[in-house]
Amino acid sequence: MDSSKIREQRILDPVTDDVPSFIRAVLSDSNRKYFTASLIEDQKEQLFGVLGLENYSAKNRSADAVMYFPDTALSGDLPDVSQEHRTSAFDSLLRYAFFDQQIHRVSMLIPVTDEESEKILLSCHMQQEAVLDEALYVDGAYCDGALFSLLDSEYPDYSVGFVPFRKGVVAIRGDNEVIEMTRFFSYGKPVEGNLERNVAIRTGIADSSGVLKEEGSPEYKDLFDMQFPKEVMRCMTELNEYFMKRRTSFTIHAKPLHGSDFQKKVWDQVSTIPYGVTKSYEDIALDLTGGDKVSARNLTRAVGAACGDNPLPILVPCHRIIGKDGRLVGFSGGLEIKEFLLNHEMFGIHLA
Repeated sequence: MDSSKIREQRILDPVTDDVPSFIRAVLSDSNRKYFTASLIEDQKEQLFGVLGLENYSAKNRSADAVMYFPDTALSGDLPDVSQEHRTSAFDSLLRYAFFDQQIHRVSMLIPVTDEESEKILLSCHMQQEAVLDEALYVDGAYCDGALFSLLDSEYPDYSVGFVPFRKGVVAIRGDNEVIEMTRFFSYGKPVEGNLERNVAIRTGIADSSGVLKEEGSPEYKDLFDMQFPKEVMRCMTELNEYFMKRRTSFTIHAKPLHGSDFQKKVWDQVSTIPYGVTKSYEDIALDLTGGDKVSARNLTRAVGAACGDNPLPILVPCHRIIGKDGRLVGFSGGLEIKEFLLNHEMFGIHLA
């Protein structure tokens, strides 16, 4: 953080007279994370705010948010910053807290008279929990504070949806534009992943300890009446149609969270395998090497490893990869689910 720019624009005036010392203290404290918010104008970076997380609790996976924007009447030459810019900056802080730092709950206490901050928090879907008497000391006097909070599972623009089927559920992680990951979970088993588990509990398909309820539980029917990010909802609909044998291909915008260039080439090639068709690792290696058998033989193991790391099963149909001798080979959802999917596509039967 550039202390001179922050000091010039008087962004941290509410909390310190010594900006360099404040910044050094923040950087040396593992329980505090601060960031600057900037705009690019005329190819120059224009600072317009400082935001951060404080009082991080590893046990509770919680933190308090702070945001400081300059008073335009005091700060002189400032970029043209709208409420939308400030809201976007705070939303970025929430995404960082929930999905990079795996924080479960973010809270913020503001003066009850701070209407501008309240608009930002409400625009970011934070909910007011309480008004605390004389909780803040501002301008030489105590004032009441409005306590706002948001849970990771309540964040509306990036979440996890679930689609039940005979052998379990498919978890779909993404936002309004793209799907980043799909995973399988079995009925009666714990849901893995902080966000996946928290959303499963909030939607009622898992108990308070994060164990999925049994097949046929009424909570699964309610999933399609709930609100999820747009692309997650679209993926839920298409996967449900797939399991009902009303769809054989997908139109989902998917982008894996990770993957080397080679892995992505493998996943792209696997994605060309049609519904109801199977190929072997050797077949995929041959496709990638233009039919060079020697090169393909050397590549087969790497192809298998890439399929094992596929973050988008079903959408990238690695379940259609079988052994050269026709045997079922590894699958992230387990061989029982793989067998079910292959039979579902090839023969239209559901194995018990």
